[in-house]
Amino acid sequence: MKTPLNIMCAYVLMLFATTATAMSTEKIDFESQIKPIFNKYCLECHGEENEEAFRIDVNSDMLLYVNEGHPETSDLYNYMTLEEDDDNLMPPVDHEPRPKSSEIQLVSAWIAQGAKVDGADSADAGSALASGDSGADSGAGAAAEPISPETQRMFNALGSLHTAAIHLPIGLLLGAGLFALLSLGGSFVMSDCAYYCLWLGTLGAIFAVASGLFYSPMEHRGTVNSIADLLDQTQPVFWHRLGGIISTVAALLLCMFAKAARGRNPDDGTMWKLCAIALAAAIGWVGHTGGELTYGKDHYKDLNELVDTFINPAEGNSTPKADGSDTKGSDTKDSDTKDSDTDDNTDAGETEIEIDSVEGTFSTPTDI
Repeated sequence: MKTPLNIMCAYVLMLFATTATAMSTEKIDFESQIKPIFNKYCLECHGEENEEAFRIDVNSDMLLYVNEGHPETSDLYNYMTLEEDDDNLMPPVDHEPRPKSSEIQLVSAWIAQGAKVDGADSADAGSALASGDSGADSGAGAAAEPISPETQRMFNALGSLHTAAIHLPIGLLLGAGLFALLSLGGSFVMSDCAYYCLWLGTLGAIFAVASGLFYSPMEHRGTVNSIADLLDQTQPVFWHRLGGIISTVAALLLCMFAKAARGRNPDDGTMWKLCAIALAAAIGWVGHTGGELTYGKDHYKDLNELVDTFINPAEGNSTPKADGSDTKGSDTKDSDTKDSDTDDNTDAGETEIEIDSVEGTFSTPTDI
């Protein structure tokens, strides 16, 4: 037989369970609950002043860092939960005020519910961007289907390999050009090295280009949803991406041409070797543009200064090599100045003495 106390405890437990369920299923409103958090902690650095950078106030930009339904794989949430000594912590550790734990958990719950947004930039627009459908191609009034979280995670994993995959084909194709140059004198060993480096570098370049198409949206450098996007020069990654695609296609055609040329006459391969040298120069330029995207346009400033010293040796010699050289030079100049001042003062003193002695000679009554 149930006692009143047991019945009361059962009702209390049922009340707690019902309340917890209601809180977990309560829909989180983006405009009133999530957007104020972003405006308070993120808008200062990621607002309208950063036209070419990540914009937290543009929902389509913000949703690129959100994996709907999975906060644990969403960069937007992960950046907010990093350790304080991590450079990627958002907002930075020196930013005041700091977000509260309850606010971070609210962002997590919002992502878990599907990261729905309201306003001009809707969740459908963000999903269409992620799924590769533009507004013009989606049909009249038809909403594009968002890709599944599993597919998005696969795309992100493929894109994350781009930075590691790009170095191998660059090195191999540069090596192919170098070996082709050395083989022009008739070395069969160098010719074989150039040929196989060309093939291996081309295969690696194909994978690097494919992974780069998924990497650039992750870094907010531009997406390719149509031919118009591919030709959009306003995207930061435009020249790097276009150069990589063209160089990869040219490398694949050159592989076939080199194979046919070696099949006809192994001793005659001057044309494809010259093309391999030109391809190496193009790959070097593609790598340079990628370095500018990652490290900035001044990442070769030390090398440029060194080159300038060889081009303009006079200007290079006049430039101080160390901080101490200026100090020593200035000390020497100061000492020279002091010496000259001393000499001037000495001469002036002697002149004054002579004048005084002369004046004293003619003004003294006893001398008259």
